Amino acid sequence: MRELYPFGAQLKTFTQALLARLPEKERARLVRRVSRYYNLGEDPATALVSGLLDAEKGQLLNNLVLMAVDVHSFDDFKYLVPKLIEASGIEQVYAYKLEETPSLMQVLIDFDHWLTGFGKRFLHVDTGGADYVGCIIEQDCVENLIALARQAGIDARLDPF
Repeated sequence: MRELYPFGAQLKTFTQALLARLPEKERARLVRRVSRYYNLGEDPATALVSGLLDAEKGQLLNNLVLMAVDVHSFDDFKYLVPKLIEASGIEQVYAYKLEETPSLMQVLIDFDHWLTGFGKRFLHVDTGGADYVGCIIEQDCVENLIALARQAGIDARLDPF
């Protein structure tokens, strides 16, 4: 069975680390959801996204850890970023300008730069899809989370994909 799901334990470890700031009961529920999707045959990145971003049974907006935004639209970004910021413990509002209509990739790069002022970074997760997927993490956890993601079969980095 282990050969069928070689990343199961590592995916669980990565997901637990990603969700570390959530209450134990909620974290355990979401880790089970991600593991369930993985055991149904999804690749690790897809299982993570499916388990956490499901509108009905995934993460709650007031505990938002992982977000996905459409690469062609700012609507998701405008809606989700304030919730993501608040859930990460930052009490300041992120303001960005759309005067020159920058790409969403540039907005995410600027967002990551803004987060460094709070000792945080925006970690991008490659899902192979048409969304930018990522989360706010503590700056001193970047290397550890990237290594855990790699061990779980997930490509994660600070630069957008």
